[in-house]
Amino acid sequence: MKLYIQSKNYIDLEFFDQNPRDLLLIFPGGGYHRTSPREAEPIRKAFHSEGYHIGIFYYREEHLLYPNLKTEGHVFLEMLKKHPLVQNIYLLGASAGGHYAAMLSIYYSHLVNKTILLYPVISTHPTYIHQGSYEKILDQNADPKLIEEVSLENHVHDQMKPVFIFHTMDDLSVPVENSLLLIQKLKAKHIPVEAHLFPSGRHGVSLATKDVSFEDMNPEAFVQKYGHLNRWVDLAKAFLRREKP
Repeated sequence: MKLYIQSKNYIDLEFFDQNPRDLLLIFPGGGYHRTSPREAEPIRKAFHSEGYHIGIFYYREEHLLYPNLKTEGHVFLEMLKKHPLVQNIYLLGASAGGHYAAMLSIYYSHLVNKTILLYPVISTHPTYIHQGSYEKILDQNADPKLIEEVSLENHVHDQMKPVFIFHTMDDLSVPVENSLLLIQKLKAKHIPVEAHLFPSGRHGVSLATKDVSFEDMNPEAFVQKYGHLNRWVDLAKAFLRREKP
């Protein structure tokens, strides 16, 4: 089923069955420009065996700017939280989708139970910023206050829930410092954080399986080079299964 509010953006929600269960909400990457299919349905299928209700948030069908983007996410979370079949809510975001997921887990921590971030955009620090993502959610003459609000490492607080992070050290698109800054702030606030930083790997590997290979790579070559990064999937599943601290 598809959930809409007022914009063209929607959540494609798939119920595992008609029993109350935890829900995993996926925020695919795409630089806040589009919704990457490589980080949408394939990730849903990878987590289906865990028995979650799973939604994919198609949040760029209409290009909302911040703070309207945040407000819409909040309304969707409230809607899901009130659904009779939904228990805990887990967020999983990749790249710019990681920024969106992290933003909601920070500003609306009372609605989010755990968060998984894959090579996330986090900071507006000039050395580490992913300029393209922020250009898509901020007006060209954005108020400096809004720019500061979307530099998420500055807004970590002690009511946040556990966070899982996967990144590669040589990511050329979204520098690993985005994750490192977030890890540092989570640790300072005593928020449980599980981080897996791999030495090497191109940005946006998704599941690192043949069906999500980059268009400019042969699927076999893709798996040979990046297949070991698929370990994040089992690690993330274990993270979600564990009891909340």
